[in-house]
Amino acid sequence: MEEYWLYGVGFLLLIGIGWELLFILPTSWLKVERVEWDTKAKKTIVQISDLHIRHLRVPMSTIERTIKDASPDYIFLTGDYIDKHPSELPKLESFLKMIERVGVETYAVLGNHDRHTNQEEAVTDLLKKYGVTVLKNEYVEKEDVVIVGIDDYALRYHNVPASFNFSNEEDKDVLVLTHDPDVVTVVDQPFHFLVSGHLHGKQVNVPFLFKLKDMGQLAKQGVYQGQHPHSKGTFYISKGIGQSALNIRFFVRSEMTIHNLNGKRT
Repeated sequence: MEEYWLYGVGFLLLIGIGWELLFILPTSWLKVERVEWDTKAKKTIVQISDLHIRHLRVPMSTIERTIKDASPDYIFLTGDYIDKHPSELPKLESFLKMIERVGVETYAVLGNHDRHTNQEEAVTDLLKKYGVTVLKNEYVEKEDVVIVGIDDYALRYHNVPASFNFSNEEDKDVLVLTHDPDVVTVVDQPFHFLVSGHLHGKQVNVPFLFKLKDMGQLAKQGVYQGQHPHSKGTFYISKGIGQSALNIRFFVRSEMTIHNLNGKRT
């Protein structure tokens, strides 16, 4: 009888270890993706997407160190800062204090979860409080680039004509940040760089997941992470750093992205 009890304990330990390795470790073991872009401007941009702050397991110190090591020109935050409840705002504020502390010019767009909770105004105000420029179908023209923020496509807050309401006579690099990558299906203006999130790289990487769960046109076509060509430019889908719904990942690690704009475009 004692032998069977030991087998039972061992079996439960194996299940626990397997669960931690397969489903929990990928949420805290940060993957820093490095992506190359052919652009006129020579810049480094750190992208952080899909915080879902209540489910964030990557230590804030790791995020801060990654930003400092990259020494970026800009930080792009591509939405879903909170998940479900206004009680998450104090934890988001801690993240934004870190962003302010690193002292890098930061731009942000909102995601669908930031509006699910009717906290759009609170999230926007908090981002602005810590020096983040929030772009809602707006653009900022810099010396060598135009930064465009298209609002969330998933909930139909996007306005492409307003976002691209500039002439760009100097042929500057057009850098777009948005949340839902499906917006590329309606973008009719040229861009050189578009970054997004929303799809979490599946989060739980099992076959046919996006056939069962509708996450938009790109996901149905098997496009849910990485860099992809488009008729108007090239776009990138981050796997995100936090988790939505269940706080697990399966064969998809949490991601921060370092985008290298190489300055080679003529």
